[in-house]
Amino acid sequence: MAQEKKEKPIHADHRSRMQERVRREGLSNLAAHEVLEYLLFFSIPRKDTNALAHRLIQQFGSFCNVLDASEEELLKVEGIGPASARLIASIRKFDQYYLLQQRRGKLHPLNKEAARIEYVRPLFYGEHNEICYLIAMNDQYMPLRDIRVSEGVPNHVSINTRKMAREAVASGCTCAFLAHNHPSGLAVPSNADVYATRLAAEALQPLGIHLVDHIIVAPTDAASMMKQFQASPALTAQAALASEPGTQPETEDGEKE
Repeated sequence: MAQEKKEKPIHADHRSRMQERVRREGLSNLAAHEVLEYLLFFSIPRKDTNALAHRLIQQFGSFCNVLDASEEELLKVEGIGPASARLIASIRKFDQYYLLQQRRGKLHPLNKEAARIEYVRPLFYGEHNEICYLIAMNDQYMPLRDIRVSEGVPNHVSINTRKMAREAVASGCTCAFLAHNHPSGLAVPSNADVYATRLAAEALQPLGIHLVDHIIVAPTDAASMMKQFQASPALTAQAALASEPGTQPETEDGEKE
């Protein structure tokens, strides 16, 4: 008896057409659910992923929210297994890694507020919790090391000044600046931010390391907590108390914004 011919999977032609369309046109002409459907091809090799893509957008509200979701959140969606959850949650991490690698080829002195903001933005790309970094620099304001001081929760992070000071000394820096993010807020310093900056400056000053700035990065903006001071190693601990929420900051040239 002749062996029966294997039946072709019902969705094979659709998948082939989708792959050919992406090769020909890229992703820009696809609907949001189609991009997710295509992405899921890589973790679900044989099943139809169209319904699952729709389910993801229905669950999280938008394409962007799907990519922002954690593995744990994604696993709660019916049909999403560990491989698919890990794949989707990794997309933003790959983007962040790309931005950090791209930055390595464009290093220049961080002696201006705009340069410091541009430098630290990739560190917070896609992050949901507040994270604090100390950017160690030499006398020419060239970055030596990005010191990850601590990670907190979405609206709070504490600074371990002892750990920060130890890592700063190990980096060989002579000056540095703090940077942390407000994942769901504005780039406006809280009283806690001001107090933490003062403590950090006081911890670094006896070691011969001068804190020159504290940058806050939010989803849509970023700003210095100490705009009224020029980026100078002469900055003291008291300078960190200068910017209070609700005050009108100054630009680097001393003019009011």
